[in-house]
Amino acid sequence: MCALFGIIGHYEVNQAQKAFDMLAHRGGDERVVMAMEQRFLGLHRLAITTITQPFATPTAFDETTILLNGEIYNYQQLGITLGMHGVSETEVLHAVYAKWGDDFVQHLRGMFAIAIVEGLRVKLFRDPLGKKPLFYSLQKGQFIFASEMKAISPLTPLRFDKTILPTYLSFGAALYDKSFGTNIYQVEAGQCVFFDGTTETIEKKSHEVFLKPLSLMEDANEAEVLLEGTLLDAVRLRVPSEAPYACLLSGGLDSSLISAMATHFSSVHTFSIGYEGYEKYDERPYAKIVSEHIGSTHHEVVFSKEAFLQTVDEVVSLLDEPLADPAMFPLYYLMKAVRKEEIKVVLTGDGSDELFMGYRTYKEFDALEKLSTLNQKGWLEHYFKTHFSMHKEWEWHKRAFEGSMVFRSSAEVFTDLQQNRLLRQNIKENTSAKTLQPYRDAFESSGYTSSVDWHSYLDIKVMLGAVFLRKLDRMSMAHSIEARSPFLDKEVVDMAFSFAPELRAPTAPKALLKRIAARYLPEEIVNRKKKGFNYPYVEWLHESGELEVLGRVQAKLHLFREEELAMYLEKSKQGMFKQHLFSLYILCKWLEKKEI
Repeated sequence: MCALFGIIGHYEVNQAQKAFDMLAHRGGDERVVMAMEQRFLGLHRLAITTITQPFATPTAFDETTILLNGEIYNYQQLGITLGMHGVSETEVLHAVYAKWGDDFVQHLRGMFAIAIVEGLRVKLFRDPLGKKPLFYSLQKGQFIFASEMKAISPLTPLRFDKTILPTYLSFGAALYDKSFGTNIYQVEAGQCVFFDGTTETIEKKSHEVFLKPLSLMEDANEAEVLLEGTLLDAVRLRVPSEAPYACLLSGGLDSSLISAMATHFSSVHTFSIGYEGYEKYDERPYAKIVSEHIGSTHHEVVFSKEAFLQTVDEVVSLLDEPLADPAMFPLYYLMKAVRKEEIKVVLTGDGSDELFMGYRTYKEFDALEKLSTLNQKGWLEHYFKTHFSMHKEWEWHKRAFEGSMVFRSSAEVFTDLQQNRLLRQNIKENTSAKTLQPYRDAFESSGYTSSVDWHSYLDIKVMLGAVFLRKLDRMSMAHSIEARSPFLDKEVVDMAFSFAPELRAPTAPKALLKRIAARYLPEEIVNRKKKGFNYPYVEWLHESGELEVLGRVQAKLHLFREEELAMYLEKSKQGMFKQHLFSLYILCKWLEKKEI
């Protein structure tokens, strides 16, 4: 099931139906509604199997109803453990919840957003990595929850919260339970939210499980064998038995390995995207090499400037909040091509870089953090503060010498000082560090201490959870496609964090993963230099006049300082501050679309 919705409290039936129908794109195979006094519940289902997903109709007001958005890959095993056979996911969830109570989520292997309704009481659960979204609002005794904000805002219109701007400009998305509305919240990854049905109080608790202190594995050969077996099993669990599926194949190590492993269980379609006339951005030749090697049915999609401009309007119209990831446009276009082939499930390589330290900057930050031990760091701190530069390396060194949090996720775009120069509000130094402090507190209380584990953990929470997985969910579900990521399997994640830091971050990036990949892929793919995702989005924005939206929004809302805004527009023509400009563009495009 791919969309859940509920209202607890007074509601108007037609209004509730219209709000619920705004989630129909997430699954058009089945629409189920339960409308009772003080309670409206609904599900849109994307059918991956022919097994029916029962939606219990209670005969007594205290019966338990469970709504699921996602996939529980071990539900059959759980059913057998509980003496159940030939049953659906939701039937197993009822039994698992009855046995273990709120701790039932600890036993689930999958991606999920779950609502448990008992009378007027509601419990909302979200998987530890935040693969599936879940939002809620509580206004005047009416509790509303939904898979996307767009189903809540017609009932409780979104009130734009300007205080979210520093977080957005820093990291490209809202974090924790925040949204771009003061009245709509998100269930955090790995969190439970409780509404007791009678008060204006929300209770929360965490069920995050992947930071568990263990005796760390140090033997590389043992780690390689265990990781390969666990990853193969994760792929096997995600290959659907009844529906056609595909792998998104960039030609990089991660998506190529997942695609190769998938062929061990069935034939597979692969899809790649490229940019005609922009060869430096185009990785289709590598994807073709992999496809020929594994024998997939391969599809190539060309993303042109015209397709980009059309896609921009479609994506901004469906976004409930700004999301500063330019990769969402080609991903949306690629998903559209996948759906034309009547494919409902795709496998992706998401999560590998964060788990196995694939980003080049990890080693840079590790070295920078050691600068805090220098004897003369006070003099160097003073020097850097009095010799300001807009470049990120200047900011990183300043943090190291002053002893503040150096690594603030790979998602970081605008520094605090850059924001203070841009925004018409005072942004204090280390505002972004204070924003991330709850993650640091959770990390330190876990017993882990190495910079490798910290960088990985923070990027899983921010870069992956808040940006990449949000993008993946919205762009895939816009076309009723379910995206599955084997690297983010619970067992794979737990295993990665059980490896000693030197196994996850050896001298060569992803050395452990490459040793496994060498048995599945050509050498030229395994050892090719990592190429960060890119395409000529800034060139296209300038050429099309799309960036004029910044001026229109600025004239209306006066959010920015004119000279700084002009600087980013000019520098981006030279290939500088491209991500900064895109963050501003998508923010202004969204504000204009929402008529804020």
